[in-house]
Amino acid sequence: MSLAKNSLFTLVANLSLALSNWLLLVIVTKYFPAKSLGEVVISLSVLSPIFLFSSFKLRTLLVVDLENENQVVQYFNARLLANTVALLITPIVWKFFLSDVTGAVFFAIAAYRWFDAWCELCISYQHRVQAFKQVSKAQTMRSVASVIALITSAALFDSIELTLALWVLTTAYFAVKGLLGVARKVDEHEQQPFPLSLMSGSLRFYKQSIAIYKKYITVSFALMFSSLFVFIPNYFLKAHVGLEGAGQFAAVSYFLVASSIIITSLSQVASPVLSRLVLNNEYNEYFRMALKMCGIGFGIGIICFLFAVFLGEWVLEFVYTDEFGALSPELNWIMAAAMVRYCYIFLGTSMNALKLFKFQTQIAFVGTFSVFVSCAVLVPEHGTLGAAISMFIATCLELVLYIVRFYSIRRKQLVEPVS
Repeated sequence: MSLAKNSLFTLVANLSLALSNWLLLVIVTKYFPAKSLGEVVISLSVLSPIFLFSSFKLRTLLVVDLENENQVVQYFNARLLANTVALLITPIVWKFFLSDVTGAVFFAIAAYRWFDAWCELCISYQHRVQAFKQVSKAQTMRSVASVIALITSAALFDSIELTLALWVLTTAYFAVKGLLGVARKVDEHEQQPFPLSLMSGSLRFYKQSIAIYKKYITVSFALMFSSLFVFIPNYFLKAHVGLEGAGQFAAVSYFLVASSIIITSLSQVASPVLSRLVLNNEYNEYFRMALKMCGIGFGIGIICFLFAVFLGEWVLEFVYTDEFGALSPELNWIMAAAMVRYCYIFLGTSMNALKLFKFQTQIAFVGTFSVFVSCAVLVPEHGTLGAAISMFIATCLELVLYIVRFYSIRRKQLVEPVS
């Protein structure tokens, strides 16, 4: 019952946030030229992998570090240093790779990713201390504020730059608010120092942040590869179809992100529970729970796929514009990929509890490489449909690899403890 209750709180929080982010694409589609949608999408496609790599998956490490291997402030300091470096290199990325994108749009997206990273890490700590209800309230408030800012600015100012600026300012406000909340929680639960500057005069403090980078750099590669799985099709579409085509495909493929909200919510709630089972050496219950969660993911995936097949064209026309209805075959392939992905996403969550990050990196690399090769072959001839099929091929390959790896871990555990 506790798992179900916390899952519900997390679902509400994630659903509201995903809908507010989705609304950005909807508003850009309805209020601004097709080129603006393409600029927003390609900026996200380039910047998201960079910021995900610089995150070093600290959100997961913070949740599963129940033995306090590092102080809480150490994780936040590591995020501050790495994300600031990522922000500083964005002008170079824009100058040499995306100079055809409006600078104001690109740098607004970069600022959003920087502040959103803080919101994400603050939420992760709240999950660690089981404060799911408070997180749900905070994320819902952020979503409502973002929706109001987006709709108001788009309707009144007719400016993509002002619309994005208000979106960023809203995110910045909740990032600061979240950081203050974490400081209170750390004082209450950890009895550890948590300076709001996240800085220290000790050289050892910064060496520890670098040690975290070295130890978990494979995790960063796994995150980057996972994000490239979604964004690589946009790169090929920009080259062969143009910014407009890439923007339209990204708007359709966001259904994969939106439909994964339930899966993500369950995963976030299950992660500390699985970590606790591993800590207590309750491996039979650990494996049982992991497989049960995979079955739930597969069931949710089937429902989403059937929804796309029977109602996809109508939904695309209703949410976006009439011309998006022609992309319903692409939506079917995307949701088929989602169905396969939901089968194995909890196997990855289970490996997080065992801190087996290396294997996830390898699987993510294979999946990303598969998307790249498939897009190179299919996109030039089939355009957006080829991109959607490429995503389906990659998820099937990743499913096979996850199953093989998970059952090898399970066979080993029947003989000896997992270290």
